[in-house]
Amino acid sequence: MDQVSDTGGLGLKPDRHEPSLVDLGSTLLRHRFLVTGCAALFFGAAVLTTWKPRTYTASASFSPESQQRVPAGLAGLASQFGLGLGVGDAGQTPAFYLDLLDSREILGAVAETTYSFRADTGLVSGSILDIFKIRGRTGPLRREAAIRFLRGMVSAAVSPRTNVVTVRVHSTYAQLAVQVCEHLLGLVNRFNLGRRQSQAAAERVFVAGRLEEVKSDLKQAEDRLQTFLQRNRDYRNSPELSFQQDRLARDVSMQQQVYTSLSQSFEQARIEEVRDTPVITIVERPELPVLPDPRGLLRRSIVALVIGTIVGTLLALYRDFLSRHLRRDPGDRETFNTLREETLADLRHPVRAVLRAVRRPRRARDVSPH
Repeated sequence: MDQVSDTGGLGLKPDRHEPSLVDLGSTLLRHRFLVTGCAALFFGAAVLTTWKPRTYTASASFSPESQQRVPAGLAGLASQFGLGLGVGDAGQTPAFYLDLLDSREILGAVAETTYSFRADTGLVSGSILDIFKIRGRTGPLRREAAIRFLRGMVSAAVSPRTNVVTVRVHSTYAQLAVQVCEHLLGLVNRFNLGRRQSQAAAERVFVAGRLEEVKSDLKQAEDRLQTFLQRNRDYRNSPELSFQQDRLARDVSMQQQVYTSLSQSFEQARIEEVRDTPVITIVERPELPVLPDPRGLLRRSIVALVIGTIVGTLLALYRDFLSRHLRRDPGDRETFNTLREETLADLRHPVRAVLRAVRRPRRARDVSPH
């Protein structure tokens, strides 16, 4: 007789031959319903999770202004005082527009705007809150829910090569996606216009106050030079008087330059305050999508089918291994059946199982010797 030894002290008897592809095929055929059931279960779950209403995507792209225009007079004035005004504006970078499109101010305005379009069910009119029946106990909570809903509809990206910002709107209504996309472009442009005009208004107020001060300084410098010339009609024959006249004249000339620069800046600020030209360049306007978005049903179904088959195969191998081991050792089989019945009973009565598990350590402490 062949000598049979325990494996690792566990009492498991090894097979008489190494498993082969024939054994694997036999195991899979023996548990074919388990393997096909797992594959069908994963396939059905993928189909159910992927099957959703058709969505349409409207996209648009625009190029933001990369620099802020600084009036030449103000730049010259700053250079006279040793100051440099940078023309770059961090607020006009493409990354700024990504955050702007995701901001509560923009999305809140989109949610509260009324849209009107034709759908399969007829004419649809209302705000995002009404069209998609967004609920909330209060008005602010409902608006917050609409903003979260829009963040799932709106996406934006920046091209690293051209810095062009592309915004996409996904919706179950094609015309609504186009209208929301156009409204987003208008809100972005309106936001930047208001921002530029408010900056220009603040600059105009500042320059106007400074202009009055410089005007007074210029008047005083001119009065001092006029008084000097009236008192010293023949100052050219005196080196000291000539030097004093040059100093007074330079003071008047410098004040005149400052006054001229401030006047130009003041007029430029007034122009910028009422300027309503667009601050973004539309590269591509949104168009009505012709085809719906792909669902990815085929790809996900194939992946789910492969994963389900693998899981079913592993379960079949484990079940086959377990059945062989239990046939060799009747004692382990009885223990396994007992534990299985207890587990099923615990699943049917979970509260009773928890109470029994809590009482068990207490009983063990009570019977243990002190």
